[in-house]
Amino acid sequence: MTLTQSIGSTQSGSGASAISGRSSSGDNQFLQLLIANLRNQTPTEPVDNNSFMNQMSQLSSMEEQKKLNDNLGQLLQFQGALARLDGLSRGASLLGKEVEYVKDDGQATATGKVDSIRVDEQGVVRLKLGEQEIGIAQVVGIHETSAAGN
Repeated sequence: MTLTQSIGSTQSGSGASAISGRSSSGDNQFLQLLIANLRNQTPTEPVDNNSFMNQMSQLSSMEEQKKLNDNLGQLLQFQGALARLDGLSRGASLLGKEVEYVKDDGQATATGKVDSIRVDEQGVVRLKLGEQEIGIAQVVGIHETSAAGN
């Protein structure tokens, strides 16, 4: 009998409840599989050790892969946060300055004073120019505003 066949015939008994106190779900799964396999083996057909060890190795590999995926997910979240902060700090240098930008039609340009900066849901740095909001990629020029003109 293989390990996967024995899983289907496992009943939640006292062995499974004793195992559920473990801290890691990977440990739970492994121990449940081990107990199910040992309960369902017959004396005339013992479990093949090589097959059993191979299945244990695969389970361990799956658990490590899950941990790696979780860590990569966290890394991507941190990277996204750093990219937003980088965009905000770059945009902060434009606060109070007059920028020339390409309008949404892609042909005409206009100017406006940068009042605030934000990062939208897609991670694009957006500049607020009065009532107008533009993406930082639309900026084609930066002009220092004079103190007398404010």
